[in-house]
Amino acid sequence: MRDMTLADALIVCADMRPEDAACVRAVCGCEPGEWFAVDRWKTDGPAWTLLQGGQPWLIGGMSFVNAWTGVLWLVARPGVNGQTWRKAIRLARMMLEVLRPDHPMHRHRVEALVLDGWQGAERLADRLGLVLEGTHRAMGANRESVQRRAAVRM
Repeated sequence: MRDMTLADALIVCADMRPEDAACVRAVCGCEPGEWFAVDRWKTDGPAWTLLQGGQPWLIGGMSFVNAWTGVLWLVARPGVNGQTWRKAIRLARMMLEVLRPDHPMHRHRVEALVLDGWQGAERLADRLGLVLEGTHRAMGANRESVQRRAAVRM
């Protein structure tokens, strides 16, 4: 694991899984590419890279969209192995620590958008304790349905 670099983001985004590309298309309305890698690299919030075979294989982080909300995101290349997934889940859980009131980057809400029907992403959100708040029908650029998942500190 290391802090994400622009080079890492470019490598992963150039070879992202088809499911990740479909989610980017739905939420952003255009094909993922270099622009998406640069956007992830410039995001306001922490971002990391997981290596597999010495190469960047998975990037993730949290975008701070305002002073009280963080949005978890993750993009991977095809063929992520079990050890890399376990590390990704651990890192994502660590990101949820921003919900603690004493955390220096405290947020009282963390959310994620999940392409409806993408079972792997839905299971990951469940494992992280992100509660399904609702499914937005036809929210995507091509009328895809998108789930909003969140963890909230009351």
